[in-house]
Amino acid sequence: MAKKKKHPGRLILLDILVIALIVSGIVVYRLFIPEAYVSNTSEVTEAQDNIEEIAETTSEEADSLSNTTTGWGEAFADKFTDGEVIETETSYRSENVNVSMTKVEEIGVTYYIQDIYIRSIENLKSAFADDTYGKAITDSVLDMAVENDAVSAINGDYYGVESSGVVIRNGVLYRDNANADVLVLYDDGTMKAFSADEFDADEEMENGAYQAWNFGPVLVEDGTAITGFSSRISAENPRTAIGYVEPGHYIFVTVDGRQAGYSSGMTLKELASVMQELGCQVAYNLDGGQTSTMTFGDEIANQPYKGGRLTSDIIYISDGE
Repeated sequence: MAKKKKHPGRLILLDILVIALIVSGIVVYRLFIPEAYVSNTSEVTEAQDNIEEIAETTSEEADSLSNTTTGWGEAFADKFTDGEVIETETSYRSENVNVSMTKVEEIGVTYYIQDIYIRSIENLKSAFADDTYGKAITDSVLDMAVENDAVSAINGDYYGVESSGVVIRNGVLYRDNANADVLVLYDDGTMKAFSADEFDADEEMENGAYQAWNFGPVLVEDGTAITGFSSRISAENPRTAIGYVEPGHYIFVTVDGRQAGYSSGMTLKELASVMQELGCQVAYNLDGGQTSTMTFGDEIANQPYKGGRLTSDIIYISDGE
């Protein structure tokens, strides 16, 4: 059963409501109960002081939660607009998101980079095919992107091809049995990678897990590219990767491959090197091969192998709330 994470904003509102009820009770008590029945007025005064202190703390927590997202807008003020949307064939800029796409053509390989800034964590979302969680439910990356009004999108980890693996999407835990490297995106915008045996779904949900993907391997950790891979898919292939630079700043990369005379693809080591050069502190390999697809606007940006294939999920940038 899907497990929905308790949103910290809702908990804070609940705290404020409880505090208001307590304060109201004390006021009524003082108005209608004679002083003679109050055995120790200093205790009441102390209780009121404590309540006021808690209320101030809760207000500070609410401000902190708000600043988690608005702070990105302030830090990246030059990346956003004052409300207008500015679009070109390779860029999209608004008051909420900034996506710029670059096509890189090197000897024997072509790949696409999307440099992404978002104002709120909710501008980076995931979506299921047919808006439904389950095995063997698939759709094209482009159709899912269009249906969700995505500014840009990449394929996800193709969770639906297996019965195991971690699935956390938009704050909801659907599946928790890790079977490979897991990448977690948290509410505060940070990312962290885990090996399968390190990952504890309940603990990470408590820590604020917002998204989690189970494919891998990890490409960059602590700003350093991984150089040794034992994966059977380590040779040249079409690739999709997601990278974390800092809260609110992310990277999507899609590598075309298996196409003679155009692009052979990348090894995992080559992809890790690219992600490190792009400034990623953490980077992670998603499903690749024929699945590797990137969209921008309402079009496929790259040249997927054999035209691409249907998959179960996407990661996308939304300009809405």
